[in-house]
Amino acid sequence: MKSTTRIVIACAALAIVAGGAFAQLSPEYRDWAKGPVQFIMTPQEVAQFNQLKTDAEAKAFVDLFWAKRDPTPGTAANEYRQNFEAAVKYADEHFSEGRRKGSLTDRGRILLLLGPPSRVQTQRTPQALEQTDTAANPGTEQTTRGQVWIYDAGRSPVLGNTPAQITFTDQFGTGQLILERGGRTDVNELTRRALQVTVVNPNLTEVPKTTAQEPMTEKQPSLSKPVTPAPVAAAGLTAFKTDSLKTAVDQVKTAKNNPYKGADITYTELLSPLGDYFVPVQLYIPKSAGLTAAQVTTFFGTLEDSTGNNVAVFEEPATLSTSNGDLYFDRSLTNLKPGTYRATLGLADKDGKPVVMSTQPIELKPMAKDETGVSRLVLAGDVHQTDTAAVAGAPYAFGRVKIVPKGDRTFSNRDEITYFVEVVNPGIDTETNMPKLQVKLELAGTGTKEKPGRTIAAPIADATPLPLTGAPGAGQYAILAGIPLGEMKTALPAGDYTLRVKVYDKVKNQSWSVEQPLKLVSGPASTTSAK
Repeated sequence: MKSTTRIVIACAALAIVAGGAFAQLSPEYRDWAKGPVQFIMTPQEVAQFNQLKTDAEAKAFVDLFWAKRDPTPGTAANEYRQNFEAAVKYADEHFSEGRRKGSLTDRGRILLLLGPPSRVQTQRTPQALEQTDTAANPGTEQTTRGQVWIYDAGRSPVLGNTPAQITFTDQFGTGQLILERGGRTDVNELTRRALQVTVVNPNLTEVPKTTAQEPMTEKQPSLSKPVTPAPVAAAGLTAFKTDSLKTAVDQVKTAKNNPYKGADITYTELLSPLGDYFVPVQLYIPKSAGLTAAQVTTFFGTLEDSTGNNVAVFEEPATLSTSNGDLYFDRSLTNLKPGTYRATLGLADKDGKPVVMSTQPIELKPMAKDETGVSRLVLAGDVHQTDTAAVAGAPYAFGRVKIVPKGDRTFSNRDEITYFVEVVNPGIDTETNMPKLQVKLELAGTGTKEKPGRTIAAPIADATPLPLTGAPGAGQYAILAGIPLGEMKTALPAGDYTLRVKVYDKVKNQSWSVEQPLKLVSGPASTTSAK
């Protein structure tokens, strides 16, 4: 049964098209069973519909079809039908592939059968993300490679207490996300169960009379916007559990000299694919600190607002990661409003002893999903591929690509500096359904009055935007590119510099400028980690 369910349904749909009596129906009913309802029709219903001869018979069939799925028969509201039609509308608006309606795609079918997932992981082509010179490599595009829909236990009536993970892959680079066979979850079995679960009144032979007029209410999560990936929540603590950590925070905030090993705090403001505001924060510990990842077990600290009140307290397990010999820990903060804060963050060992601490002000600027703008500029010396796709909203992670900001912004003059900026709601070209973005770069040396620093600039060039929603169209886009200092004939002198990036939106005819200071030191290029 598991291996043949989808074949049976597909053949049944073909039988509808080929039926002789079927030709007598008007287009309204003839096309009804070719639409998204084909995914929820039982084989018996397909056979019955195939024998209908008049529109009156078809109307009676359709009315009874929905009544059998109505969780509250006899009332004006058919909650199942309402949710189904909302899902069809959402799928058509977000999953369309060429001329194919979104509700008839594989993603549309799963949405109709199971409802929205708990979260979505988007996978993208690593080679495209690493692409920095589109002019030299025509035809290279940053495309979505796939999506993983994760259903937690209890998320769908069809699943019950069983979790599920369903993968869609753009195997041939056509932009069509096809259901991946042989995954962790048996989709054919889920289809069979869905056909059983959704028919809640199988013995009805006629539509019950309506006994009361009731407003239509949704029982499932709204589909008026994309399914929401699980956020990386901010800490819910209001006070420290360990007194020594609170003492260390108070000490560092008032001390003239930090008594602990130092760390660089890097942050930016981003919008998730759904327009949710979040703040990735990273603690970056250089190898010169002499610390190992195994020594650290706890991340802790506070985030104070401009009045000195704590808006967040952190005390949670931590696992450090390695980047070019340096260490870092990152996490995303949510439920923060734009404004001025002070972050005092640290890392402690297994005995609860603080080993790393740092404090600095954080200025969070507004970013709204209904406005147009760009994020803070992020500079990284390490961009690598991960084994699994990150959940949307994870810190500095996009699909299987991980960006590790260089906390101290210190690079060798033979390094490749990677820069990242998110563009919110750029103008969309009607022909390509994509933005038309350009960038202009300038790396200006600070120097001194007596000895001005050297400045290099690149002409305006087309940028290849990456859709963070996983598909072309309106939303958030990323610009991720590199500056290969090691390819310069003459190395830039060591010193302080400022990288300025100007982003041009050719559709909306507007531009934004972002910049970050950095330091160049003489030496060989760093070894970028890759996975």
